[in-house]
Amino acid sequence: MLTLVAFIFVIGVLITIHEAGHFGMARLLGAPVEVFSVGFGKRLWGFERGGTDYRISLIPLGGYVRIPGLGPDESDVIGDSEVSAELLPRWKRALILLAGPVTNIVAAVGFVALAFMMGVETAAYLEEPPVVGWVAPGSAAETAGIRVGDTVHAVAGKPVAEWRELEIALLTAGKDPLTLMVDRNGVTSEMPITLDQDSTYGFGVSGIEPRIEAVIQPVPGGPAEEAGIRAGDRILSVNDHQVNQYYDLPRLIEPLPETEITIEVLRGSERRLFTFVTRNEGGKGKVGVGPVIPTSVQKFSPLPAFRSATVECHRMTLQTFRVIGRLLTGKTSIRQMSGPVGIAKISGDAARSGIQTLIMFMGVISLQLGIFNLLPIPILDGGHLTILAFESLIRRDLPLKVKERILEVGFYLLILLMLVVTFNDIVVRLPPGVREFFSRG
Repeated sequence: MLTLVAFIFVIGVLITIHEAGHFGMARLLGAPVEVFSVGFGKRLWGFERGGTDYRISLIPLGGYVRIPGLGPDESDVIGDSEVSAELLPRWKRALILLAGPVTNIVAAVGFVALAFMMGVETAAYLEEPPVVGWVAPGSAAETAGIRVGDTVHAVAGKPVAEWRELEIALLTAGKDPLTLMVDRNGVTSEMPITLDQDSTYGFGVSGIEPRIEAVIQPVPGGPAEEAGIRAGDRILSVNDHQVNQYYDLPRLIEPLPETEITIEVLRGSERRLFTFVTRNEGGKGKVGVGPVIPTSVQKFSPLPAFRSATVECHRMTLQTFRVIGRLLTGKTSIRQMSGPVGIAKISGDAARSGIQTLIMFMGVISLQLGIFNLLPIPILDGGHLTILAFESLIRRDLPLKVKERILEVGFYLLILLMLVVTFNDIVVRLPPGVREFFSRG
């Protein structure tokens, strides 16, 4: 229920902000607004004021404002009304169309700034230099010759100064070979690497991890918790094999399914021994523990918060266009895109994590909504703007029927894209065996 409520709240607020941008600019330019709708299709509820019908409509995946003189829009594509033949000047149409995405982008900065003012908690290692703390055996990084202690300075020629930048660069690098600029003991060299691909989302997997101390959090009901291990215990050894960091645990435990093991932990200043039997999960030994990752809180006063929010939104914008470019060239899997199911799941998780996390998430989605609507796809604002640019170039408006057909094609392409990403959202939540069947290729 919380997931559903959070999803409706997030989408409802962001769509209203978007349409309010169109609405406000239309009113500023003296253009009448017939309808302000959150959602498409049949009118479910609403009221009329100042010549505008404010309504909530049946299909909650979007919204629209109907402005006479703007040309055919989403409501016309699904047969909701007639289009006014008398068009506004192109410059007015362009400003009205731009106002929606721009309002979302401005709102994104506001949401992120508000989150920073409230305090944003992040993993502390993300802000540290990208020094390799662990290389997974058999991984792409091990094959490339990367070792613990190496410092990665660049990915595919793009500098990375902290772990956050390295993780994003590797996750979105795609499936083509790339080069890492690595410093080892003061000597810098280029190392070619071909990343593995995550079977669920298609993200790049390098096998490079930061150093995480072996301070653990037991999973409720897991073997470790049942044996008496507590949150905050530091694991010192497994079967007398020394544990230097968290990533030593899989190496020592996974080869021992359904096997009695002895774990030594440090609790405060006291050493304790626990002997219990591991679980067998897919042929691997598991004890049910996760790392306790140190966090830092970024909390700013208003001016620094807006400055940091602007920098963060700029970074996310560049990253978004980089991913879009890789999607268009086939270098990145479409499985990395989330649809309504994925956004609903993340909305619920964010709401459970706290109001700051939810507000930050709303900033991220508002930014993505603004960027997506600026893409030159028919039916989106960017598609309308592309048509306007073409009309300005030829110095005449296209026939109304032609524009309606263009928007219809865009509408059905958008529906197809929604079906694909929704299918992906559902597949990643299926049992592993079923998910792998759908994820092949």
